[in-house]
Amino acid sequence: MEKTKTRASSVKTFLIHNSYILSAVLVVVAFYLINHSFLSLYSLQNMSLEIAPLLPMACGIGFVLYTGSIDLSIGAVASATCVITGTYITKTGHWMILYMLAFGVLIGLINGTLVSRLKLPSFIVTLCAQSVYRAMAIIISNGCSNTIPIKQRYIVNWATEKFLKFPIILWISIVLMLLALLIERKTELGKSIFAVGANERAARLAGVNTAVVKTMAFVLCSLGASIGGIMYAYKLKSSVPTIGDNLYMMAISSVALGGTLFSGGRGSALRTLVGVVTVISISSGMNMAGVDPLWKEVVFGVVLIAAVAINSEKGGRDLIIK
Repeated sequence: MEKTKTRASSVKTFLIHNSYILSAVLVVVAFYLINHSFLSLYSLQNMSLEIAPLLPMACGIGFVLYTGSIDLSIGAVASATCVITGTYITKTGHWMILYMLAFGVLIGLINGTLVSRLKLPSFIVTLCAQSVYRAMAIIISNGCSNTIPIKQRYIVNWATEKFLKFPIILWISIVLMLLALLIERKTELGKSIFAVGANERAARLAGVNTAVVKTMAFVLCSLGASIGGIMYAYKLKSSVPTIGDNLYMMAISSVALGGTLFSGGRGSALRTLVGVVTVISISSGMNMAGVDPLWKEVVFGVVLIAAVAINSEKGGRDLIIK
């Protein structure tokens, strides 16, 4: 009897700790049974083009969520970056990438400083920032998408060319995910970010400069959002001012499905990769099944609530957004 209880407890623990993998497998299997072409090479290549820009955004916001904070501005930052890149890359060439990375760092410094130094709620700061960068995208683009001229598309065409049967930007995105994983596991900054999320007061008493750590988490977040915007400009060969409208929901859903605690202190870029694959599989599967696009918002909202309900702690720290 004792062995049976122990075995049942072990199975339950295994399922809880690996629920993010089981979710991904169930989603993929379900859509494959609905449409066998879901796992065809063509379909996987299309999904990889969607995964590529979302992955750095999800990994970036992961750092903020590890601290127990939130960043609602990443979609607007991606839109602004996409618009600026698509509009001016024909004049600056690939130097635009460096400019946009610097842009992302600056945004992160502003958000992080307001949250960590002035002690403003991250929800309010980034909600306001979202409006600013969304307006910036619309103003620069005059409210419409602007396609890069065909004669000058050679500047961006390389990003969607295939390497080992998948687009180059996917491989770049995976390298960036591994870099995020390295920061999390092997650097003092990464360990400090998790320490702040687990218990900010204890981390401060242990000598961690919590203000700097939280600011750097926002810098990494905005940097990931700007990279996502750059990738969208290269992928679409256009500047789209509304591209990021729903991306923050998809990015947060991806991180939540990877098992990250919204109260902070737990998460992984590798888990986030599984979450991104799950989210894109749901999106692509619904497209192939002919589901009304308006229902995507409903589905992602339900998925996010379910993921948070499964992964949140039950000991009193749940969903504290700092």
